[in-house]
Amino acid sequence: MRIGYVPYDPSLTQPADRRRFPFYAEQRDIDFELADPSRDYDVVVVTPRADLGRWSGYRPGRAKLVFDIVDSYLAIPRTDLKAALRGPAKFATREARHPFFSYRRALESMLERADAVTCATPEQALEIEPLCRNVHPILDFQSRLVRRVKDDYRAGSPFNLVWEGLGENARWFGAIAAALREVDRRRPLALHLITAIEYRQLGQRFWRRRTARIAARHFHRVRLYQWSEEMVSVIATACDLAVIPLPLERPLERGKPESKLVSFWRMGMPTLTSSTPAYARAMRGARLNLHFDSEAGWTEALGRLIDDQRAREQAAAAGRAYAEREYGDERLLAAWDRVFDGL
Repeated sequence: MRIGYVPYDPSLTQPADRRRFPFYAEQRDIDFELADPSRDYDVVVVTPRADLGRWSGYRPGRAKLVFDIVDSYLAIPRTDLKAALRGPAKFATREARHPFFSYRRALESMLERADAVTCATPEQALEIEPLCRNVHPILDFQSRLVRRVKDDYRAGSPFNLVWEGLGENARWFGAIAAALREVDRRRPLALHLITAIEYRQLGQRFWRRRTARIAARHFHRVRLYQWSEEMVSVIATACDLAVIPLPLERPLERGKPESKLVSFWRMGMPTLTSSTPAYARAMRGARLNLHFDSEAGWTEALGRLIDDQRAREQAAAAGRAYAEREYGDERLLAAWDRVFDGL
């Protein structure tokens, strides 16, 4: 069987390239090549970074096409200006051979063409089902990030909060900046960000920006660490509490999967999150109530967990048990097996 893959980046170093189909293929000893639409394949796995116009029309022989989409693009209103510009931007950056003016329509055509769709959450699957009935929600593989598990929950001063993610997403700390300042007045906090020291905007192509400047708008005591797969869990487990703020009014961010929460839980980290559907669902599964949609909720929870070592230990244990049970590698591998078995 000849299998092609259209990656986020040909180097296969982007997060979704490391944590989704290529990881599965490595674990199952499946050979694949970077796909060329002028060649014939038995199966092609396509990501949203592909030239969607070309791949939605790919129909040689009996080729099967799997579309792997992890972001909630269908949740974005059709009137959103940034979404409207995404299609022309794809042509301008040569991700698409021909210009098109509706990225959403290109996505819908891709979903309609796909023989199977893999996404990240059940909520995304419900949005996709009208376009492709054969849809499989599968979270990212996280095991390579989890190289150390926290086992000491004592905390000193300052109390150390940790976050991991793309540099451009440090702006979402604006959602909890007031809560951080309020708690910091009675007990000093330090915010540790594991991210890119510099990043580019618009698909990581233009306008280099420094992450420290973005973070400094929201809190005054910030430490930055250059992201690396080897060091994420080392830095995170040396901190006291993980935080994952998101702007709930933005559909794309509100639709993000629970991947980051699961990775922190598997590291043994007690974690506070915004009340997105995915985070709220995961918290219910772990029987935890540590997701918030208000400044008051964040302020109360931060103050309570800072003062209560036992509460941090219990939150970490409950989260880790749930994450290992529901999102372990064997369970995720079996989910990908079902995708290919169905083809």
